[in-house]
Amino acid sequence: MTPKTLKDRNFSSVHPVIPGLDYFGDWRPARGVGGDYIDYFEMNDGNLGLAIGDVSGKGVPVTLLKSSLHSIIRALRCARNFSLKALVRTTDKLFSEISPDKCYATLFVGEYDPSSGRLHYVNAGHEPPFVLRKNGAHFQTDFLEPGGPVIGLLRESSFREGVVSVKPGDVLVAYTDGLCETTNQSGEEWGWPRFLKTVEDCADQRARDIVEGVMQTAEAFAGGVPPHDDATLFVGRVQEAIADRPPWKNECVAVPVAA
Repeated sequence: MTPKTLKDRNFSSVHPVIPGLDYFGDWRPARGVGGDYIDYFEMNDGNLGLAIGDVSGKGVPVTLLKSSLHSIIRALRCARNFSLKALVRTTDKLFSEISPDKCYATLFVGEYDPSSGRLHYVNAGHEPPFVLRKNGAHFQTDFLEPGGPVIGLLRESSFREGVVSVKPGDVLVAYTDGLCETTNQSGEEWGWPRFLKTVEDCADQRARDIVEGVMQTAEAFAGGVPPHDDATLFVGRVQEAIADRPPWKNECVAVPVAA
């Protein structure tokens, strides 16, 4: 399947710029309408917020649920005066009220503070994002494991908030399962080992180059086989710690909001 161009997709014209962090996200749509969701935004305290998820199912109903999820998180991050896990817990409650039976979404929400170099996060049943760290001639991979169930499926779920410290040179990678499930003409999946190896091979590049390189490698492996699921990828490279950061500014570039 030929990837859509930037102007063919659903994109925001505003890309928040945060000192000391180079980041980029992109998605590869499958046939029909999928449920992948990605968004990044400024939090009330000036930190960078990231949300990535996957709504179960296909078609128009999933598109509506995905849009609702996007709106819920955007509204809560503007008004929140509580913890990140409370934000996810409230999102889960509101999403449960509008989603049909047996419909759910995986969701990862992170908040990056460049002043402290810490990423706070809640993983609600999503594919574990990971931090890639260079350790001599090798890489160390730290996974951001789930701290609660998927959202929308259970009632009154609880979630655990995690925190990880990152330093210059570290690479944060978040993705949806459709990327590793890319299939070639023989029915073989691209898989996690190939995905990780590709990220490691280009880990010293810009975030955008890493994302584009991974997507192109996966598409080359598929050999023209249409994807059966959306594939979304976010990469953030830590450049430097900012002790006294300037005010936020916005860069007008095309970036995905709700894939």
